[in-house]
Amino acid sequence: MKNSIVNIEKRQKDILERLQQKEQMTTYELAESLKVSISTIRRDLNLLEEKNEIIRHYGFCSYNYDNRTDFDQSGPERLKQSIAREACKYINDYDTVFINSSSTALKVVEYVRANHLTIVTNNVKITYSPHKENCNYILTGGEMRFPKEALVGDIALNTISSMNADVCIIGCSGVSIDNGVTTKILNESTINEMMIRQTFKCKILVADHRKIGLTSKFKIADISFFDYLITDKFCSEKVIAEIKNVGVKVIQIS
Repeated sequence: MKNSIVNIEKRQKDILERLQQKEQMTTYELAESLKVSISTIRRDLNLLEEKNEIIRHYGFCSYNYDNRTDFDQSGPERLKQSIAREACKYINDYDTVFINSSSTALKVVEYVRANHLTIVTNNVKITYSPHKENCNYILTGGEMRFPKEALVGDIALNTISSMNADVCIIGCSGVSIDNGVTTKILNESTINEMMIRQTFKCKILVADHRKIGLTSKFKIADISFFDYLITDKFCSEKVIAEIKNVGVKVIQIS
């Protein structure tokens, strides 16, 4: 079974390499190139499409370069939704919840079922999200950074530091045992760090498989600061085992 998984992973890596070398390839061309059946290639392409690694077109497929360059905006939508739904299970009535500028973290607002919440965020895009009449929504204020529409700076930090939250939902750019939880923007790392520091019950990290094992520019916190990592089934088993070993409960959605 292990050899089978290794073979599948190697074949899918070969598919991605070929698609990077050529602008586009058909299913038949890939099958011929890798000396496997059409049905095998189709199974591989279905999985790679689910992971957002490729883009399927009529009659051919191509490599999805955005999937590797813009993690927050181009992520697999279905996976983001599933991760957000799982995170909602840890939010209870009357909780105060910090949500950072991550698009995955913000999706929690769409699916949360708890009532009488106070949701505090530096993500201006919350204004476009569905709102519940019995919940309060607080924007931190601060300097707005584009294109994420994230609020940063002293005003945002002062708002967060004056509050205590029950739950925080934090998205990131990278998750590594050695280098911790990291992000691309220095000002956002300080906001995220403050949210974690001011949360006293449940700290949740949300990150899809592309970010697990990676390191970005600025550290937010050690992975051990979090109670839960909610991710997906496509992660490296080795890295997930290492994360569990430091006491983080890992939940992998299908």
